[in-house]
Amino acid sequence: MSTRPRPIRQFQKGQTIIQEGCVGDCSFKILVGEVIICKRNPQGQLIPVAKVGPGEIFGEMYLFENDHIRTASAIAVSDTVNVEVYSQSDISDMLANLSAPTRDIFQGLSQRLKTVSDSYTRMAQTAPAQPETVESGHTFITRKPQSPQ
Repeated sequence: MSTRPRPIRQFQKGQTIIQEGCVGDCSFKILVGEVIICKRNPQGQLIPVAKVGPGEIFGEMYLFENDHIRTASAIAVSDTVNVEVYSQSDISDMLANLSAPTRDIFQGLSQRLKTVSDSYTRMAQTAPAQPETVESGHTFITRKPQSPQ
């Protein structure tokens, strides 16, 4: 694997870092700030599925999709978000150093996470709406499952 320094990119609050549905070519490690990972429901509303912060990597799931399509969007929610960029070749080199069973485990986990994320997004459409939360100039729809009566 290359030991060259990886590029650092900076995003401002509200900037889209990854757009769901686009072809992926890199992943990101957060150095500073926080990012919301979200999916769009059929009505076009953003449903948050995770919030990630310093030290966490996001945008890697495209590697396990046959068409390399992004399965979610990522939006900067801190005033400033600094990320280290891992190219597709960087990650491919890392994965190549793993045993085949370990790669299979990662691929299986990625597929399960995608399934859970898709299920959560569908479930969020049927749950009663909570007040809309506005973060970073984007409107996120938050929904909470009904409590048993």
